[in-house]
Amino acid sequence: MLDSVDSGGPERRSALIAHELACLNIDIAALSEVRLHEEGSLREHGAAYTLFWSGKPRTEKHLSGVSFMIKNSILSKLENLPTGHSDHIISLRLPLHNKQHVVLFSICAPTLQADPAEKDKFYTDLRLLTQKVPADDKIIILGDFNARVGKNFEAWKGVLGKHGVGNCNDNGRLLLEFCAEQQLTITNTIFQQKNSLKTTRMHPRSKHWHLIDYVLVRRRDVCDVHHTHMMPSAECQTDHQLVCCKLKLNLKFKPKRGSIPRRRLQVNSLQSATMRDRFQVNLQTRLENHSIDSLDPSPETLWHHIKNSILQSSEESLGFSFKKNKDWFDENNQEIQELLRKKGTAHQAHLALPSCHARKAAFCLACSSNRNFMTSKTSGGSI
Repeated sequence: MLDSVDSGGPERRSALIAHELACLNIDIAALSEVRLHEEGSLREHGAAYTLFWSGKPRTEKHLSGVSFMIKNSILSKLENLPTGHSDHIISLRLPLHNKQHVVLFSICAPTLQADPAEKDKFYTDLRLLTQKVPADDKIIILGDFNARVGKNFEAWKGVLGKHGVGNCNDNGRLLLEFCAEQQLTITNTIFQQKNSLKTTRMHPRSKHWHLIDYVLVRRRDVCDVHHTHMMPSAECQTDHQLVCCKLKLNLKFKPKRGSIPRRRLQVNSLQSATMRDRFQVNLQTRLENHSIDSLDPSPETLWHHIKNSILQSSEESLGFSFKKNKDWFDENNQEIQELLRKKGTAHQAHLALPSCHARKAAFCLACSSNRNFMTSKTSGGSI
């Protein structure tokens, strides 16, 4: 996401992902394997999203990690911020109308080759967290389960729909058993659509596409789900495809409290000799013309007199500054958009004919151009 020094990807990948989510009008995104330490947040002002993550301690390697990326328009009205439980689970509770709530979990399950004890711990932790959710609350679990659940819907009625993909593996059985126990449904399998709109990751060796990223909801709330499908147009520099789930939820936001905006003086203008002289004359005049009450020559009175004189002179001479949230990503937005458009076109052409070496080379060149552009901007260079 932010990318470590030894990462092969461009810096500020979070800005690219936020911009992609803004183009697709995604309200809340659950991201897996963000590989950031501990807990924290990062606001992307240009795309108007904020990233919240939960990862491993700083003493351990950059592995796993989960996060939510939330629209700032939604974030400013929430009652509580996301809560990190481990480097595999982070949760968020949203208020709904009629005194209901929906609890979202962003997860990253252990891989198929992981230690069985690690898998048991993950599902034990997730089970305890879901059991703590009030019975009236809705539950949505999103993320990379590293599991293939197959399409045997008759054996897993209520858990699987009629439109699954491929065969089930060991991790898939763990997921199916968890869903059956917690009365959850895998929404990816309940909609009839092409397999290309279901599968989310291509195996690096076999080159076969598999469904391993899921959206789970309570069985009684399946009617809230309008559609769950993969979005091939989303390009966020990852080997997983973005899964989009459209839900019918009426959020109830807390009323916004009125507050006085904080203003900042333009102190940088004091670098000008003319402005400096103007401020000094203004301040000296106020100090000389102000008559201090002789009946109360206390230090408090003297302090308030000096403080008010400085503030009034500063406001009159310097004025206030207006905060501008611009960084290199916002300033180069047009160039970035053109690079992303070319990369998206090359990516779709490569997917349409994977055996064509020319199309693959064009896609690799587009990726390299994007990476070089981001590196040059973040390192202070130019193209």
